Parts: sequence; structure tokens; C-alpha cells
Amino acid sequence: MEIFTIQSNRFSRRVRGLLYAGLLLGMTQAWSAELSLQIEGVSDELASNVKAYLSIGSLESQLITNESRLRYLHRQAEEEVRQSLQPFGYYNPTVISALEQLPSGDWLASYQVDAGVRTQLERVDIQITGEGATDPSFLALVENTPLQTGAPLRHPDYEDLKGRLQSVASERGYYRAVFERSRIVVDRLTNSAVVEITYATGPRTRISEIRFSDSPVSEDLLRRYLRFTEGDPVNVARLIDLQGALIDSNYFAEVQVLPLLDELEAGQIPIQVSLTPRPRNLYEAGIGFGTDTGARLQLGIERRYVNSRGHKMDARIRLSQVRNDLTGSYMIPGEDPRYDQYGLRSRYTDENSDTIESRTYAVGGIWQKQVGDWERVLSLDLEQEQYTFDQETLDQLLLIPRAQFNKTVADDRFNTRKGYNIDFGVAAASEALLSDVSLLQLTLSGKRVDPMGEKWRLLSRFDLGALTSSSFERVPASLRFYAGGDNSVRGYDYQELGPVSDQGSVVGGQYLMVGSLETDYMFRPDWRLAVFADAGNAFNDFNDSIKTSVGVGVRWQSPVGPIRLDLAKPISDSGFRIHFTLGPDL
Repeated sequence: MEIFTIQSNRFSRRVRGLLYAGLLLGMTQAWSAELSLQIEGVSDELASNVKAYLSIGSLESQLITNESRLRYLHRQAEEEVRQSLQPFGYYNPTVISALEQLPSGDWLASYQVDAGVRTQLERVDIQITGEGATDPSFLALVENTPLQTGAPLRHPDYEDLKGRLQSVASERGYYRAVFERSRIVVDRLTNSAVVEITYATGPRTRISEIRFSDSPVSEDLLRRYLRFTEGDPVNVARLIDLQGALIDSNYFAEVQVLPLLDELEAGQIPIQVSLTPRPRNLYEAGIGFGTDTGARLQLGIERRYVNSRGHKMDARIRLSQVRNDLTGSYMIPGEDPRYDQYGLRSRYTDENSDTIESRTYAVGGIWQKQVGDWERVLSLDLEQEQYTFDQETLDQLLLIPRAQFNKTVADDRFNTRKGYNIDFGVAAASEALLSDVSLLQLTLSGKRVDPMGEKWRLLSRFDLGALTSSSFERVPASLRFYAGGDNSVRGYDYQELGPVSDQGSVVGGQYLMVGSLETDYMFRPDWRLAVFADAGNAFNDFNDSIKTSVGVGVRWQSPVGPIRLDLAKPISDSGFRIHFTLGPDL
């Protein structure tokens, strides 16, 4: 008996264990059941909106622990599907729904939807009343809206038009504008609809006064930045334009241009221009390296506003292994200070490269003006240059008027995918006007960047120059043409190419012709591999040979701009050269 009893107890424990395991397994299967949604019969756009409307969608991919709630939400689904289709003009859909538990224990909620006939716009009545009835901005909105007689009804188009009307009203000073009527009337039986909108703009608000906060520059100068005045209608685009122009002036760190809505009275409103000045002085220092110049050091000071008239002063020194420059300028805002300034400038240059040994002192006047997309720079400089070729030193004085025209168009100045730059210049001197030699110099250069797919670019550039003189031997070294270097024909040293003297020294030429083609590939974000071919030379005779080189390089789009490392090999000469440069592509 004792043995039987023991066996009986062991058997009972085994039975209870199996029962517990089975119960636990069943509970686990129940708790692990998940819900899947299936929507069929409609386009992806409609299906997406159906899913967004379905309350049961909140349980999708969730563990189902409450079957009664699941079934309750499923019963709501058919009406929710109907509501989700109405914004797109479907008011009579057919919906077949089903909820089933699969053999795996998971749940499937399926909805077969036939959207039915789409509602068409039988009549569209959009009226703008008040002063805005003749405003071109409102008229353009009404003319271009998709809400047209015979078009399908789409609630988003209706809401979008209302939102745009309100935005235009706010931007153009219709601060009392209201919707007197706005509704959609749908006839389900005929699948037709009527849209009725009446927007009363009221009077357009005028500018009563323009107020400027305290500023280190005079109000007279600030008002020359305006593109509106007292009595003009409010136009937010012009207020934003003024804000950008004042920030670009470099006088201010922060600018706010706001209509004072709490002072709106009798259709008149003041504009407040709040200004936070930048520090008067900006000190700059930088170091760098380029294979043309070697190590570089730059120090500078900019006085952003010398006086209340907004005059500016700049002085800086640039030192390198090849060339040293000391420059200064004093600039005065013009009649339109956004695009117009003039002033005085001075320069001392000491260049001592393998090709040029010269010192230049220059002082003169300059006038910079933006003309459309072009930047125009006119200048008149008195220059004295002392230069040496083959141990012979010459000293020339020239009075040089110059005109320079530059245009740059780019999608991004620092990381260009598409754009171009073109630069044209003319300079002259005459022995009849304080110059030791007469000359005329013309230059033309261009750069272009074109995309070739997502990761490829094609970069091209050219430099052309021509110089005629009464005595070319007396033309200063800095005005002659040379080729070779980082931004010329790579594979050759800086200014290595050009006509040579009887002693073999490069003395520069009357003509310049350089061209380059390059393609690069972005193999990872901010990194590109490049292959290129350069050709060109500086010469006195068009029969002189053209030098050609090819090479490969790598580019890194750094936070301060593109950095390039190139390895270039001349085709007809021995050796190779490494080039390292920093700066934008255009």
C-alpha cells in the first residue's frame, strides 16, 4: 500500500503539471495574438486615408487582450470608412468587412471597399468683396484653384483655397477680412456638389508711420533701404525684404520689422523696425596652406560703421611664402546702399615667386554697383611697380582705369550642384595720362557646374586674356599673363608657363588661353573622387605650344567649403605635381 500511495502521488503531480502547462500554453497563444489590417479595392491614396480614420487601426500589430473591444471597434469601421472617403468626393461607397481569427491565433480585419461614383462640382461660386475684389493676388488664387465647375470634389482643395485666401489677406494688410459664407452642399442622390465662398476683405491697411529703434547709423541711411513709405499698403513680403537687406548691411546682428497690430486704427498701422547693432569692430585672423602660395597667414580689422553715415573701413595683411599683401579701404554707402557703394583703397604687394619678383604700391578710387544679376566694379588706380627680370630691374608708374563685371548663379554657393560664374574685365593706361607705358588689357573667365545624375558632376572652366601695348617690354610683371598652378594648368608650378627670356626665365605673355574639364563622383556623403584634364598656356605667338595635363583628385565638402587634393601629370613633360586648394567651385 505504501508503494501504491507513492506512485499515486507521483501520477497526480504529473497530471497537474501537464494541465498547468497546457493552460499556460493556451494563455500564451491568446496573449500573443496580433491584429492585421487589410484594405482592398481603392487607390493607395484612399487606402492611406481609410487606415488613418479606422479606430481599429490603433490595435494593428498589438497583442489582443480584449476580444470584446476588438469586435466593438470592428463594428465602427464601416462608418469610419465612409467618412474617410468623403474628403475625396466619394459619398456612396460599398464596404464589405470581415473579422476572423486565423489558425495561428492572430486576427485579421479585412475591408473590401468600392468607392463608387465620385461627386462632381455642379456649381462653384467664389466671391471676393471689399477692396480686395480687384487685388491681383486674390484674383490669381480664384482663377487657379482646382475648384472649378465639372471638376471632382476634393475637400483638401476647398480647405487649401480658404487657407490661401487668409494668408494673402494677412500678407497684404487686409486685417479685417472674414468669411461671410463658406460651405459645401452635397447631393448624394445625384453625386453632385456646390461650393460657395464669399470672402469679405474689408479695406486694405495703410502704413501710418515707420519707426526705427536706436541705431549707430542715421535714420536717413536706414530709409534708403526702404522699398515702401508712409501711406503705402502693408505688404509683408516687403517687410521681410527690408529685414533681409538690413541684416545684409552688416550693421546689425538682429532685425525685426513688424506691424504694430495693437495700434491699428482707422485702417492705418505703424511699422516698427527694431535693430540690434553688431559690435563696431571685427577682428579676424586665419592661417592656411596652398601649393601655389605655401603657408599663409591673414590678419584683419573691419570697422563696420565709422560714423552715423554708415561709412566702413577695412585693413588687412596677408602673408605667404610667395606673396605678401597689405590692403586698406574706406567705403561709403551710395544712393541705394543695398547695391551701391564707393570709396578709396590702397594696396602694397610684394611678390617673390620663381617667376615674378616685384613690388607694387597702389592707391585709387572704386565704385561697386549691383546691376541686375551683375556686379559692376569701376576703379581708377595710380600704381607704381618695381619688377625684376634676368637681374634687370624696371620701375613703372601707371594710371589705370578698370571695369570689371561678374555674375554668379548657383543653387548653393558652398556645395554647388548646378551653376555658373562669368567674369569680364578691361584695364587701360596711356602715356598721355601719367603712365610710363600705354596698354589695353582684356580678360574673360568662366566656370560651370552641371549635374549628371545624383552623384556625378561635370565641372568646366576657362581663362582668356589679351594685352596690347606700345612697348610690351615695359609692361609691369603683374599685368602680364602666366599659366600653371592650382587654378590654371595643374601638373605645373605656379606661373611656370609662359614666354621665356634668352636666359630661360619666364617673363609672361601677351595672351592667355586655359581650359579645364573635370568630373567627380560622390562615393560617400561630403566626399568625391575626381578625374580631370587641363590645357593651356601664356604666349606671345598663337603658334606656341599648348601644355596639357591629366590627373585625379579627392574632394571633401568641409564645414568651411570644399577642400581639394589633386595629383596631376603633364602629358608632354616629365614629373608630376600635388595641388592642395580650398574654396568654392564657382
